Amino acid sequence: MVSPVIPQRGQLKAYCAAALLPLAFATSAYAQTADGCRSTATETAAGYNYILGTQAFGGNHDFAKDTALIDQAREIRALGSNVLKISLGKRQAAKYGFGDAAARARTALDYVKSARGLQQTLDLDFKYYQFWVQTFTAADWHHGVSKADAKLYYNEVYDLTAWLLQRYNGTGKVFLLGNWEGDWMLNGAQGKDIQPTPEAVKGMIDWLNIRQKAVDDAKAATPHQGVDVYHYVEVNLVKRALEGKPSVALSVLPATNADLVSYSSYEAIKQSQTPDIGSIRQPLTQLVRYLEGQLKPKPGLPFDHRVFIGEYGYHANAAMPLSVEQQYLKSRYVMQVAVELDLPFALIWQLYNNEYAPDGTSKEMSLVDETGQKRALYYLHQQYLKTMTAFVADSCRQSGTVPAHDAFKAKALDVLTTLSFEKMQRMANTERKVAAGG
Repeated sequence: MVSPVIPQRGQLKAYCAAALLPLAFATSAYAQTADGCRSTATETAAGYNYILGTQAFGGNHDFAKDTALIDQAREIRALGSNVLKISLGKRQAAKYGFGDAAARARTALDYVKSARGLQQTLDLDFKYYQFWVQTFTAADWHHGVSKADAKLYYNEVYDLTAWLLQRYNGTGKVFLLGNWEGDWMLNGAQGKDIQPTPEAVKGMIDWLNIRQKAVDDAKAATPHQGVDVYHYVEVNLVKRALEGKPSVALSVLPATNADLVSYSSYEAIKQSQTPDIGSIRQPLTQLVRYLEGQLKPKPGLPFDHRVFIGEYGYHANAAMPLSVEQQYLKSRYVMQVAVELDLPFALIWQLYNNEYAPDGTSKEMSLVDETGQKRALYYLHQQYLKTMTAFVADSCRQSGTVPAHDAFKAKALDVLTTLSFEKMQRMANTERKVAAGG
């Protein structure tokens, strides 16, 4: 294996201003002080980080009025969320309605620019975007990264980063480029007993460092303000690291210079059959703090904590009402713990369900069911976001500042506690009756 040499890349040619679509969203990540508000309370509240949200990775739904991705993005925006997590990769492209564009693309930027609906989604007024960025090149790091592969990886991420900075300059958008569950990628397959090879560990370290350098270099070379791009590493088998076994958290992460870490947290949150916040809080706190300790110091980042929950969620069965209530309570407990721990984000899996039992029964991992009806989990997020958005806006109107950190945190925890399953289920049932003409 040849140790990769990171190529230097010149700045991309600037795109003409006429090519930029007008964006309704204009809250700059740098336009407010630590506690100051922008010119309007509504604008400030629109750009605030409310921590909790969801994601859009397909599902068995055929009621989209547009491409599947735009449909999901608009649904999430209507929920009140200003964060959107999606895939920029071949595997998800067909489900989004962009299969032809993905087949023609040779890089991630090729894909983004040729999939018109994807650009339309990025132009929506979300503040935060999280992407699974999967390479469209022929490079493969599992047996080591050659010089040629290093160049492909670097150029692909550099070009995408520079394009995002140029196109969305001044919009206030923040883009997080990362990967899908890293331990499955490192192992080469899903299975907790599979051991990654030393070559794969070294290859993953090189691959992640190349991506990070590409992001950093593009930011340094591309004039921009009011927009930013960061790189994250997603992990999913942190317990393996605590046991001293080869894993991303133990074997890879300390050798990288990652901005952030996403934790696909299923192993941490499924400790009890019955809803119990303590059985969620203890392991989640332990594993998140461990991940924070595995990161190299990196000043200048806008987040106080650099580990977030990229995925969490629980199964349920609509024919078993108790399981639906337990799913709700456990999910709310994860949300509460995420707020307690001051995590940057905690994203539930997901807007539309994509998991089914062998007999075709939905596992109900969704905010909206297969008929288009909103579930109690939808209203949990909607009511939280509605209340907290109003809280931030009211603070701006009354004091000229956003809420102090502790005040926001206390309010968020209080709101979550009051959003009972019974209340949210009544809202869901009322919507069903209205939809049925009752």
